[in-house]
Amino acid sequence: MALIHGYTIYPSARKHEVVAEKELSKEIPTDAYQWLQFDLSDPETTTTIRSLEGLDELFVEALLKEATRPRMSISNDDMLIILRGVNLAEGADPEDMVAVRLLISKNRIISCQRRGIWSVNDVAEQIELGQAPKSVGHFLVFLCERLIFRMGDVMEDIEEASAEIEEQVLDNEEHDYRIEIHNLRRQIIQLKRFLIPQRDALLKIQLEKTSWISSKQQLRFREITDQLLRYIEMLDAARDMGTVSQETLYNRQNEQMNKRMYVLSIVAAFFLPLGFFTGLLGVNLAGIPIAENPLAFSWFILLLLVILGFQFWLFKRNKWL
Repeated sequence: MALIHGYTIYPSARKHEVVAEKELSKEIPTDAYQWLQFDLSDPETTTTIRSLEGLDELFVEALLKEATRPRMSISNDDMLIILRGVNLAEGADPEDMVAVRLLISKNRIISCQRRGIWSVNDVAEQIELGQAPKSVGHFLVFLCERLIFRMGDVMEDIEEASAEIEEQVLDNEEHDYRIEIHNLRRQIIQLKRFLIPQRDALLKIQLEKTSWISSKQQLRFREITDQLLRYIEMLDAARDMGTVSQETLYNRQNEQMNKRMYVLSIVAAFFLPLGFFTGLLGVNLAGIPIAENPLAFSWFILLLLVILGFQFWLFKRNKWL
């Protein structure tokens, strides 16, 4: 079915009525507001939404777009707002954020989604329990609060993971943590891709004026935005810790490489003069000094040992060893 949730809510009477798809054309009572939640994966959704009266055509087009990012626009007291929430479905990646699209007027809320999200289900549960938001403005505030609240555990997990990786990089020099750091930074990038424009959309709500958002509700939006800013700062801190961990790994690898090259250089320096003398005296030509003496080989070995000892003393004196 195209319609997932449909409610006509009477705030003063603290009651609600379920709206069926065949009743969408009915007029909304003056003492009530209506919430219609549609499934965009249903092919009938587009036709159903376009059949509703009084909707801004440009807003409808934006509402039904295939790809979206967080934004907010106002026209003639109607608001189009697109938000994102973390994906908390079992087995899903939280950074694969789920879009919630809303077209809001003074007495009607039309929302769409392609995938389920817990924050929207929270609103439906509140309505079923008889604790529906008192107005359209309260509805939007409550939904935004749930979207931001649901992000808390994910942000704290990322912060803890970055701190743990940083600690392990310092303590464990044997393991290569580049894959863990790459996955963490990729997750942060994907989250910030949507959270930053979502911050801008929430800030814009505080500035724009509508007849159905009160000044008190705008103050609540300020608190919601502050919480979102805190999460973005947590992601920035986690990203910086990942950068520090990555630099530590690179510095350690460079240091290990330099140590190996230093050892090879020392070995080459020791054998360079020895190789010179063995090459010079090993040529098969007449005139080699004391070549006929039976002790010549012993003396030559002794000479090489003396040269080797002198090199060792020289290296120690210059603190090359």
